[in-house]
Amino acid sequence: MNPLAKPLLAVALLLGPIAHAEYVRFEGSWRVKPGTTSDVSPASRQTVVLLAMNHASRTAEEGDEGAAIKEWSVIGEANAGTEAEAVAILERARLHTTRHEFESATELIDDLFARHSSFAGFGEAVKLQFEIANRLAAGERRKLGGWFPWFSDPEGAIALWQKTLRLAPNGPYADESLIRTARLGLERGNTAKALDALERLVSDYPTSKFAAEALEMLATLRAKESLGPAWDQATTIEAADHWRTLADQFPNDPRAKQAIEQIAILRDRAARARLNLAKFYFFDRNNPEAAKLMANACRNIAPESAASKEAEELLARIQKDPNPPKTFADRLLGTYPRPRTAAETKPQAVGGDLDALGFKKEEAKPATGGDRR
Repeated sequence: MNPLAKPLLAVALLLGPIAHAEYVRFEGSWRVKPGTTSDVSPASRQTVVLLAMNHASRTAEEGDEGAAIKEWSVIGEANAGTEAEAVAILERARLHTTRHEFESATELIDDLFARHSSFAGFGEAVKLQFEIANRLAAGERRKLGGWFPWFSDPEGAIALWQKTLRLAPNGPYADESLIRTARLGLERGNTAKALDALERLVSDYPTSKFAAEALEMLATLRAKESLGPAWDQATTIEAADHWRTLADQFPNDPRAKQAIEQIAILRDRAARARLNLAKFYFFDRNNPEAAKLMANACRNIAPESAASKEAEELLARIQKDPNPPKTFADRLLGTYPRPRTAAETKPQAVGGDLDALGFKKEEAKPATGGDRR
């Protein structure tokens, strides 16, 4: 440490509490921001603190981050509970980040948020945390003691992005934290985390510059959840809706053309699921009424699709002849019984010895008698 630093820091430590002034660095030196009020008395205390802050910054600029961290630590301890302490914590976090000591940096940022919620440099602290997350996601390794490389921790970035979002949900890094979380989640195979981030992005930040990308990713993921027309089509319809939102809200985006194509494909898949049900009811269950309902549902989902055209052909066939063609099994075992329609008479109980529920009536036993036990 420079010989001049020790006397300056010792004086700063002994001077006691200082003002809650707002500090800014301008043209290489620290000063109180114009327009902010200082409660330092006597005024000379403010000068000593500024000298100590400038010296710590110069030490860092000369490349001795370790010594600068110690100087900022002394400044913070000497001015506990004040704006100067908050500045000292943030500067220490910056220096630890420079040394790849990401864990120490994030711990200091947490301490800053907990103890100085009204800190004027709050946005700078959020930005630093966001940058640390980005560096972790890029595969940068932490260094123990500022020199020994440790294991990389890309997924640790997700926790920091979530913290950034929680601390500043309306800040400039909120939407980017979500899209980065989604990208990394997909890259690392964490689909659930990616889906959660994408859903929040499109719902909470619809005007974000990442909204179109999020809609594309969300639609693609939802479409993959359906394995085909033979399976549930709820996610298929949801995927088509996301593509529609993309096309409507971002018509000039390069993804809009792809959206139109994907909507047609997905709606045909959903419609074909109804068509398959219509065929099943007609050919396998001898139920033309249910078949017509499913065929019409197919036409309503995607009127211009190939599936809809097949549904129209099936409806015309049922209209012409409501009896499905007989298979070999039908000729051998008989046609599958057709369900009764609402207009048909309900079956009546046969035999007077049955009650209203179809159970055999029993004679009432006497209250007294030889068979009573």
